[in-house]
Amino acid sequence: MTPGGFAWLIWHELRLALRGTGRRGWLTRTAPLLLLVAVPVVGGIGLGVALGVPEHAGHRGLGSGLPPGLIGAGVVGGFVLMMSTAAIGVLRTFHDRGDLDLLLAAPIPAARVLAAKTIGVAASVAAPFAVVIAPFALTRAVMGQPGWIGVVAMVGVDAALATAVAVVAVGGVVVMLGPRPAHVVVQLGAAMVGGAVFLATQAPSIAPALARRAFAAAARPWPTPLDWPARAAVGELLPLAAMIGIAVAATTLAARRGARAFVAAGDAGHGGATAQTTTVRFHAGLTRAIVVKELRLIARDPELITQIALRLVYLIPAAALLVRGRHEGAGSAGPAVAAAVTAFATLLASSFAWIVVATEDAPDLLAAAPCTAAAIARAKLIAATSIPLVLIAVAAIALGPTSPAAAAATLGVGAVAAVTAALLQAWFSKPASRSAFSRRAQASFVFGVGELILAAAWAATANLLAQGSGWAVAPALLAATIVAGAAEARKTAA
Repeated sequence: MTPGGFAWLIWHELRLALRGTGRRGWLTRTAPLLLLVAVPVVGGIGLGVALGVPEHAGHRGLGSGLPPGLIGAGVVGGFVLMMSTAAIGVLRTFHDRGDLDLLLAAPIPAARVLAAKTIGVAASVAAPFAVVIAPFALTRAVMGQPGWIGVVAMVGVDAALATAVAVVAVGGVVVMLGPRPAHVVVQLGAAMVGGAVFLATQAPSIAPALARRAFAAAARPWPTPLDWPARAAVGELLPLAAMIGIAVAATTLAARRGARAFVAAGDAGHGGATAQTTTVRFHAGLTRAIVVKELRLIARDPELITQIALRLVYLIPAAALLVRGRHEGAGSAGPAVAAAVTAFATLLASSFAWIVVATEDAPDLLAAAPCTAAAIARAKLIAATSIPLVLIAVAAIALGPTSPAAAAATLGVGAVAAVTAALLQAWFSKPASRSAFSRRAQASFVFGVGELILAAAWAATANLLAQGSGWAVAPALLAATIVAGAAEARKTAA
């Protein structure tokens, strides 16, 4: 490949996407990826072969019996799911990586650079879906159902369209709001899409009647040209050619117009600094000052906001169980909700404690402050547990009218669970950067497993206690043993 050529630039983008931000060696970075790819490849090929040769070999249809409307809904759902990945990829590729100005200053046409970046994002978005779908689809195509090739092609079409929309949308947000607010908006938007997909998978259990109506509505035939995605996915040549043409046109337009918004935003960012007047309010009291400081730092980090907001979505199925229990008039969902809220509060408090303790930016400054280390640790513990305790209180109030026992179990056991989880993190957390939030469990396998067992034990305690069972003592003793053992290990290490 010629350096600076179109293919070279695309390969450069793909290498950067594969490399990520880590500094590990090639083998350490690639071996887990190859293993992860091998599982769906082998499984997909094996499943495709196990289904055998279709009765009507050479038939272009999928042979699945699915209504065209549902196939179209699947294509549209894939596009929506890819949008979240594409938006984050566009933001990182065009802005966070910081190489756009350098590439545009090189003796290379700007359109080539922007198009290569756009295609690189689209390829990275399509890759996970293609790895899962392509082995099975291509196996079925080879065995006599060539229509399955349309499914693989539509994965690329979905990725290209999702990337094109993301380039235009994210570029517009960066121009209107600026880079930092754009990060918050994009991250929260991605979390909302991921949460919506999770809720869609839970729809049959959360709202069965609504899920059945949505399924029936999606199964109806779609009018032309809205049925092109479904017809393309089953291998019809003209609709497939039309969808590929739309994807190519959208990618070209995004590369030429939408991507230039990042260039304009970068040029605007090189202007002179604007003086800002900020009113600083000092809070009286050590505890209040530290709590406010920690909560502000959490609120200013879009990555953390995204991951925490996504976890909040997982409470919605529990809330749906509560609502259904009210309608059924039995309050039978109370123990399940108490267990779910307790487990969630345990893990959330542990996450917050890791953030306020392990990622402290000025530990030396706090160590030199005219106050005791115990007072600082106590204030950090309050900051870490404040939000989980509020969520526990809200859940207990909601449970009160239908299941007083579950409300009491949620409030009591949930509070103890949140505090103990935060204590364990405060005792054993090691200094780290906030970017390592999603990888914190990898730092200590024993601690990660212990944290999960602690959450499960407290959840079981809340569930059994809400049912009035004396067996609640058993998981409570297990949780207490874990905390006591951790306290003893801390004393020994000290």
